[in-house]
Amino acid sequence: CESTTPATNKNRTGLAPARRKPSLPPSTPRGTTKMPPPAPADVPAANLACSESGAAVLFATDEWFAAAENLLSPRPPEFVPDLYCEQGKVMDGWETRRRRAEGHDWCVIRLAAGGDGGPWGADVSRIELDTAHFTGNQAPRVSVEAVRVVPPPGSGDGDGGNDDYLYTWMPGAVTRLARGKGGRGVRGAGQTPAAVESALAACRRVAMRIDPDGDGGWAEILPVTPLRPGREDTRHHVFDVAEDAREAVRAMGGATHLRLNYFPDGGVARLRAFGRPVAAPGVEGDGVGDAAADSSRPSSGRTVHPHSLPSDPPSCRPHRHPELSSSSAGGAGVGCSDRHYGEPSNLLSPTPGRDMGDGWETARHPDRPAVVVKDGRGLQDTDLADWAVLRLGSGGTDADGPSRVILDTRHFRGNFPESAAVDGCCADGIGDDEVRRSAGGG
Repeated sequence: CESTTPATNKNRTGLAPARRKPSLPPSTPRGTTKMPPPAPADVPAANLACSESGAAVLFATDEWFAAAENLLSPRPPEFVPDLYCEQGKVMDGWETRRRRAEGHDWCVIRLAAGGDGGPWGADVSRIELDTAHFTGNQAPRVSVEAVRVVPPPGSGDGDGGNDDYLYTWMPGAVTRLARGKGGRGVRGAGQTPAAVESALAACRRVAMRIDPDGDGGWAEILPVTPLRPGREDTRHHVFDVAEDAREAVRAMGGATHLRLNYFPDGGVARLRAFGRPVAAPGVEGDGVGDAAADSSRPSSGRTVHPHSLPSDPPSCRPHRHPELSSSSAGGAGVGCSDRHYGEPSNLLSPTPGRDMGDGWETARHPDRPAVVVKDGRGLQDTDLADWAVLRLGSGGTDADGPSRVILDTRHFRGNFPESAAVDGCCADGIGDDEVRRSAGGG
């Protein structure tokens, strides 16, 4: 169940409380052929193009060999040498057929830059493209464009946490998303010229909502760039988004959607777009977290929501303040006392836990008391406590800091913690190592 509470106990952690014509590509790509080091600790970034975090494909011109949703998979690309289907070789990525008609292939992706409190635009700082196993059929050149989708004027969309407008602007997106979580393309299918033109017109319309005097083009964050074959030493392509491109995206309030362009066709195994939210529009709460709205709430401000209830848990409802810790907002786990059964970063997933392995669980402490004794509050009388340090994606919403904490023990039925305390600190300019040491870690 979910518990919304500022709960405390004596085991403190130690912390103080229309498309532009692309230019000709350069002779060599602007990327590297090996994976980059993690993002700097003082610039939290998350992969916003991950299906497990809520990213989804809304449209793809062609999916003959493999559907575009594969681009967003959090799993490493796989290759089965003798696996074929009616269309040909089965590939783990997005692969289009050899193009014979005019134009080039492209797809539109809704970023996972959202959270409790409404859709957020993202400042995308880095693009990674993996051509693993596409050794002779990789897309020879790609580009990436970005746009912020806002509600149509006077539509009323976006009110009360309604974000349907982020999907319904693209023809066919609702049907695609209805096929499964995150959408689902159909292998062996391709869009008709009329459908492609309709989708292009929709792209121009949403761009002109934020720039009525513009030409309907999206902001280019990765210019036309060659890709190498997907052999182990050449598969990884890493690109830092130029500062002027980032500034253009920030000026529109951040990106909610990306368009990946193939020139002209081919395949890519994975796309990763790292960044952090720019802003979160204010969304009025639904009463959850507001003691005045719930006369049955205990004086401690704590409420418990069993997952057996038919209503949505608090984490799935709009709230007057944005969710600060989600990995889709740049939150990260930076240290813990024990990670025997799970990583603390799992605590920050924007989606409900899949199973007991999709959370943070520690080993049972070997020095725990042989006989449990309770203190005056009904809690175990021991100084032993496990801890995790979580870095927020952004700071508190006002001078008072966070207004609500949700702890979800879903799937932990015989191994949930007896009690929990949450402490916070302002660590601007302080590295993760120092914060971790203040919590008791080396």
